[in-house]
Amino acid sequence: MEKSKVIKDGVWGMVEVDGACLRLLDSPLVQRMRGIRQLGFSYLTYPSAEHTRFIHSLGMYCVVSRFLDTIARRQEQGGGTDGVYKIWTPKHEANLLRHAAILHDVGHLPFSHVTEQIIQHDPTSFRCGRISADAFVFAAEDILETKPKLAEALSVAIVLTDRFHHFYQNCIDRKEAESQCLRIAALIAGLEPDPGLTGLASLISGPSIDADKIDYINRDALACGIPVGVDVSRLFLRSSFLEVTPAELRRMRSATVDPPRSEVVFVVNSSGLDSIEEIGQARTVLYHRVYLHQTTRNAERLLGKAVQEVVLDPNRTAQKTEMRDVAKLWAMNDANLLEQLSTGRNASAARIARRLLTRRLPKRACVFGRTYITSAVPIDDLFPRMDQGAKKSLSKQILGTALEELRARKLRGKAQRDIENLILQEALALAELLGPDVTKIATGQRPEVVSILPMSNVEPNRSDCIILENDRLNSTAASSVSDEQMEAMDIVKSTGYVLTDPIWRSLVCIATQRVFYEHGRTEANVTLVPFPGIEFTVRARSRLLLDQVAVRSKVQLDKAEIDKLTRSAVRKNYFDPTPRLAPLDVDEGAIAQIASTLASFNGQGGWTVSSNTVKSYIVQFPPRHRGEMVKLLQKFYVLDRSELSPVIAGLIRQVDLGAGRGFVVPMSPDSGSAVRTQIEQDLSSNFAGGKFQFCKTIRDAFQVAKPGDTLILCDDNITSGSQAFCQFQAWLGIERVRWAKELRRERGIENTALVERDIELLKQINIQIVTAAGTDVANEFLSTRMTKLGLRFNGARFGRTLSMVSHSLGDLEGFLRGVGEQLVAWTRFNADGLPTLSSAQLSECKRDALGYRGAMALACTPLNVPTGTITALWSPGFYNGEPWVPLLIRRGYLEKLVVG
Repeated sequence: MEKSKVIKDGVWGMVEVDGACLRLLDSPLVQRMRGIRQLGFSYLTYPSAEHTRFIHSLGMYCVVSRFLDTIARRQEQGGGTDGVYKIWTPKHEANLLRHAAILHDVGHLPFSHVTEQIIQHDPTSFRCGRISADAFVFAAEDILETKPKLAEALSVAIVLTDRFHHFYQNCIDRKEAESQCLRIAALIAGLEPDPGLTGLASLISGPSIDADKIDYINRDALACGIPVGVDVSRLFLRSSFLEVTPAELRRMRSATVDPPRSEVVFVVNSSGLDSIEEIGQARTVLYHRVYLHQTTRNAERLLGKAVQEVVLDPNRTAQKTEMRDVAKLWAMNDANLLEQLSTGRNASAARIARRLLTRRLPKRACVFGRTYITSAVPIDDLFPRMDQGAKKSLSKQILGTALEELRARKLRGKAQRDIENLILQEALALAELLGPDVTKIATGQRPEVVSILPMSNVEPNRSDCIILENDRLNSTAASSVSDEQMEAMDIVKSTGYVLTDPIWRSLVCIATQRVFYEHGRTEANVTLVPFPGIEFTVRARSRLLLDQVAVRSKVQLDKAEIDKLTRSAVRKNYFDPTPRLAPLDVDEGAIAQIASTLASFNGQGGWTVSSNTVKSYIVQFPPRHRGEMVKLLQKFYVLDRSELSPVIAGLIRQVDLGAGRGFVVPMSPDSGSAVRTQIEQDLSSNFAGGKFQFCKTIRDAFQVAKPGDTLILCDDNITSGSQAFCQFQAWLGIERVRWAKELRRERGIENTALVERDIELLKQINIQIVTAAGTDVANEFLSTRMTKLGLRFNGARFGRTLSMVSHSLGDLEGFLRGVGEQLVAWTRFNADGLPTLSSAQLSECKRDALGYRGAMALACTPLNVPTGTITALWSPGFYNGEPWVPLLIRRGYLEKLVVG
């Protein structure tokens, strides 16, 4: 009989190892794992975390042995059943399980999962023999019908090689080496080694609790000095393999038909349920405090950058050839890899590797993630009637999409390296622009490294283990174990960092915000529900806009230094292409005054104005225009509700009805109807019994009106007269294709023609328009045109002339004109910019860029905005590819809103 050996393990105590397993442990294949740390670079955070893959494999062997010993003892004591289920005792399979435990990690590369992730994010740059790394993994998926990681696929491939088979036959099992190697490979891949033995695979690589997790959670916690409090002994107690009938399997799996055969399953007794919860909680703690620790991830990224420098080197070198070969990488250990990188001919890789050897890690310059991004649109303030569910959904569509795009696609492999280089180049350009204001950095100096630590992308692997409770098999889904505790792989640290050399932190922070803003862009249609029952589909062009205050606080930048650099960048117009990144430095009192002036505005969808919406509007302007724009907004005029009714009522009384009657109807179906309703509510008693009658529509009025009566159309304002003229054309049944081209896109009118009788009456009745505010331009526009339609138009009366900008605005006027041209292009021609427009379309954009026909008005009513008001104040759209969110919204334009 072969002699066994007792080994002292720091976690499990005395471990007895039989002769065959000793030979496996002593083999070069397994001994190689002594040079591969279990936790990669965690030793830079926790100096005692130096344990290796070898000692973990020995520990897993011990866990498997203890489970098997427990089962064997119960069999010896006559416990052949567990309640209504028959206990299955492994015989020759016991050795298979022990061998699989020792061999399960032999495919791991230097620094374990770190190198694997480097290859995974750029698989086409690495080779496995004659095929690429991703082709190798895909082939393994097809053969195994599972989704193995690279290390797992390598472990399976190694066990199935002729060389390992020869070793196993000569040193372990002379009779059944070939079949045993296949069974071991199956167990490593989480597959049953023989039909019906699913429980064996669960012990080695189970969905929720297995020997692997039991060892590494306890071992990692002990090495890092983190108390996790897992009572492992209760897991061993009465855990067993049970034979389960097809009918019972169908019940457990909620299947519709019985499986073809009985199966052996691995079962944890309900007495160990608390320990399963403890394992889940411990895993959660370890992910937060160890596996995803920022210092560890910092070092991991440096290794990734060093390897990338070699692998992506445009020159063909021996070092590059060796580094791209996964087999040659696998042959190295941690020390070999760092030595090769630090002493190789690639100077950049060598410099980075030496930083790892001396623990000279870059420092945090910027942070990003869900809690560090902000929206360019203050949804809460614009739409106060929007319910919380709609706000949350919209925010997720706008912010979450851009963040996920950055995390999932732009911060992996070559794309991540490209973003890092962009930040580095942006920081260098900023330093050159600011010149002498950058006091800490010498001329020509550059950062040695810029690294991005993405938000962790830990893929979930959710499933349940089987427990025996009250003589009945159940899954943990039916127990008290919470999902969050059960599967720590679901824990994703939603924070990423940008790191660099200490003296470059402030510059890199500013540069990162710009690069992320320009490259973290997504576009889609989103659903806007301003209040229940009202829904719009609008355009979202999301940008990754970082919250500057939160970012600087988190990474603890020198406030005086970064404020100085930011002010210098403002003076040198650095933020002009991306003004939202420039901090808002305007008089808070002036902002409050503007918000107070516009507080009564209630636009389409419940659009309102507050101090926050004023700020978000002003921040769209380059810093050099903001002060002047604030002064301009302070001159804005609002005809409020208290003025609306008496003004229009006075105008109505001035209408000469002659011997006929006057019928007050709305000019437009939106704001006109609201004005008519308000006047009727406020003043109906004053007109009771007189010659004036309020009607909801022109059709209602024409039920009783006669030739010679007067039709009085009311609205809050009339600026150009084009909307009123288009309304009459529509009522007369003139098709839009016959309208003047510039009028065919008019919105906010009723498009249904009147019946023939009402059209005849319209031509025999006097027509008068009354509005609270207006312009002489509108009267001039309508006078001749209404006559040509055969209508008896008596003019438009308005209580107040719309205020216009009475002086040149200089450079601000040029900016507003440029914005207005592009907004008209979007709202009229659905064009994101001017280059695709025809000359006629471009002429329209230029004509109406500062309000309809260049009116440059600064006014609104409580319900709407006149078209003559400066376009950039009320029209949504795009400006230079960026969403432009207006301060106000003209009715009929909300569906053209662009959010970001």
